[in-house]
Order: sequence, then structure tokens, then C-alpha cells
Amino acid sequence: MIPNIKKGSYITELLVYLAGDGRANEHRDQRVIAGDVVVEAVYKGPITTRQAAELARLIDSPRQTVLRGAPVSVCDRRKAQALMDQGMDRVAAFEAATSDQNTWHCSLTLAPDEPALSEEIWHNIAHDFMQLMGYAHRDDGVPDARWGTVHHGPNKGGGDHIHIAMGVVRPDGSIADTFRDFPRAQRACNVLEHKYGLRVLASREEGGAERATKPSERARAERVGAPETDREAMQRRVRALAVACGSEAEWIRELRAAGITPRPYFAKGSTEEVTGYSVQMRQQRNADGKLETALTFSGLRLGKDMTLPALRSWASWDRSVEAQQEALAEWQKSLAASGQAASRGGLSRITSSMDQQQAIDQLGRWSDYVRTIPNSDRDAWSKAASQSAGLFEALSVNTEEKPGPLHQFARQLAKSGHQPAHERRPWGVHGSGLRDLSRLMWATKSPIPSNTQLMYALMDLLIAIQEMCETTNRARTAAAMAAEARKSLTE
Repeated sequence: MIPNIKKGSYITELLVYLAGDGRANEHRDQRVIAGDVVVEAVYKGPITTRQAAELARLIDSPRQTVLRGAPVSVCDRRKAQALMDQGMDRVAAFEAATSDQNTWHCSLTLAPDEPALSEEIWHNIAHDFMQLMGYAHRDDGVPDARWGTVHHGPNKGGGDHIHIAMGVVRPDGSIADTFRDFPRAQRACNVLEHKYGLRVLASREEGGAERATKPSERARAERVGAPETDREAMQRRVRALAVACGSEAEWIRELRAAGITPRPYFAKGSTEEVTGYSVQMRQQRNADGKLETALTFSGLRLGKDMTLPALRSWASWDRSVEAQQEALAEWQKSLAASGQAASRGGLSRITSSMDQQQAIDQLGRWSDYVRTIPNSDRDAWSKAASQSAGLFEALSVNTEEKPGPLHQFARQLAKSGHQPAHERRPWGVHGSGLRDLSRLMWATKSPIPSNTQLMYALMDLLIAIQEMCETTNRARTAAAMAAEARKSLTE
């Protein structure tokens, strides 16, 4: 079960939309199925858009009566810091990063292939979820927030789901705590998956390395006619190039050549120590001819093993003083271009002299290495998983117009690659051989999937990493890899 949280000041618009027909007339049998005691007493059952507007006023009534309609101002400190990194004045940055967040909205969605739940079960899940989040049924005397839950059939992807809308101001005027609500929601969903016999998301229990794609990102991709979301496009390319490039500077240049603009995050008070980065693809026009706002993602939002410190630990880049100085020069070049339109791409300089037989031999050596990693050496197998994920992403970018089985391989491998920062050793392993192989996957124009021997060598690598996961108590990740492997062999 996937939670998706949004915050803002749009309670009326939200509930009217949920009770309406939907953007593609996909809503049906719109009903309020759960809420606090007042909401259930007045509005439980079928709901019209007019009633939805009334429900919105009820949910927002504590703020209107106790706080006289005052906004609930919240500052996004990460956004403020990002704006200051781009040169904005501190006061202006914090003002720009502050917004009214009197509405809290969370959807809970099942996978499309999971069976739909009854209204009674969704009612119980909603109440349990709000209790686990600390917004309802507390035992410390704090009153419940005003909240309601709408069910209106499956989403466009076929997943059964509910929407919970809450006013953050309680009837006594206190403010519901939304700090770190994202990880709290993940933990709550894990509890509910076990309690109600739902499919358990492996990444929550095994430390998965990626974040879920938001529905708004998918909708944006549909509006511009893109085969993948910006996040997926950058996940594939940023990871693939990290393995294919021999240095951080080359990686930055190749990102630009791929149409991705990287920007640095400097250590506090420094213009020479780069501690993080963000990436952005160029703006695209939607079906109406209007430019969609370009989305920016930090390395962490692409994946836990794709932060800059993590990349430096597993990507086997040249870490000489000269290489670090060259990387700093490239980052400063990116900073100088900050505020300009994202790169339209250029000419990639990645080439490979490796032929397919050499590639098969190198894959065999890499698979053999993976099988020799001791079960206790978590750092080594995490690096191997992340590097292998980059290899498969390079092949995915080259051969799949949109994310397909090869990308799914890489996603599962990446889930095995997360390594807490305090457990990482400084540098990656087996750099040059795997780098040459990744460069071949990235640059070749020949149809690799049609080469049976090479594909079997790739599959042998996946099997080796699957076995590695099974012996390190990551059984769900291993099972997911096996499923994707079977899918790839038959597609």
C-alpha cells in the first residue's frame, strides 16, 4: 500500500474534485466512508460536489472559528536552503519557502493487481492509519482533527485507493503535527499491510533505495507525451553514467550531453566543497503548447544510493587531486549557469573499444566476483549491486524507449545497494572492467537483446546477485529480481 501526502490550502477544491467525475471521468460511486465522529454522523455515504463543498467547510471550521481563518504558515527549510544556494537572499528565500498548509491530504493506494477492498475494510484502515499517525483516537486527551475519507473506485492505473482529507487545526485550536509525516506514513502502512493481509512492500522492511513516483509526475509525463516521468528519465541516466564515467567531472559533462542540468550543493560557508547536487531536465511543451515547469530532483530523491557521497563511494571514479579539481571546475561552471534554461543536450564522448565477446568475458568475471563476496561484507555487496544497477540502466537507456524489464532489473538491484553512510568504505571496486562494459552498453548501436550469449551472461549476473540477496536475508528483494528476470526472458 502506497501513501502519497500533499499539503496546502485547498480543502474545498480537493473535496469537490474527489466527489466529482475526475479528470478522465474515472470516478464512480463517490462516497464518504470514514471520518471523525462529526463527519461520519453528517456525511457518511454517497456525496455530491455540493455536499463536498459543505464537508470542506466543516473540516476547516476549527481554523475559521478558533483561529479566525488565519493561515497555518509552514516553512520548507530544504527549499529555502536550495534557494539560498542559488544566490537568493536569506530573508527572501525563507519567505518564498513559506506557505499556508492548513490542509493535509493523503491517498492510500493498492497495486493494480491487488483485489479491491470492501468499504468496511477501507473504513477500518482509514481509522487505524489516522490513529497510527497521531491524528485520531489518541489516549492523551488531545481531540481528533477534523477529517474525512473518500472512496471513488480505482485510479486510472487500476489501483483501488482512498483519499483522506484533514484540517490541521483541531477543534481546540491546536495544530496537528505533520513533521516527518512521510516516514511516519510509511511505517503506518507497513503495520497495516501486515494487519490486513495486504501485499507487504519489501523496500520498507529491507531498506529499499528508491522513492515512489508521484501521481502528479505521471500526469505531467502524460500531458507532454513523454514515455517516462522526469524522475525515471534521470534515475536511468544519472545512474548509468555514474558507472560509465571514469571521473566526477566526466559524469557532470555527460549529464549535460544527455540533456540533464546538474547543479551543486556546497558545504555551508564554502564555494569549493561540493556535498550534494540536484538535476533538472529541460522544459517540455504539453498538448496545449504551453511549457510545463521543469522539475528538479536532488540525488536523494532519485535514490538513497544516488546522493553525491554515495556515488563517490561506489562509482569507482578517479579520486586524485587533479580529478577533484577538475570536478570542482565543472560544478562551478554549472553554478554559473544557474537560472538558465536546462541543457538541450550535446554530443556524448563516451565510446568503447570492447567487442561483444570481451563483454561476455567481463560479465563472467563480474558474476564470479559477486559470488565470492562474503555474506558479512555488506559494504562490498552493496557496492556491487549499485554498480550492476548502473550497468543495466545503461543498457535500458540504449535499448528501451520507455522504462521496461531492464529498468526493472536496475530498480531491484538498486534496492540492494543502499548502504548507510557510516558503513561505507571510501572507494568502489572493480572499476575499469565494469566501466568499459557500461560504456559499451551506453554507446553501442547494435541490438544487444538479440545477442543470445550476451543476454544469458547478463542473466547470470542477475542470478548471482539474486543468490547474494537470498544469503543476506533480503528474500523479498531476491524474489522480485527473479520475477523481473523471468519477465525479461519472455519479452
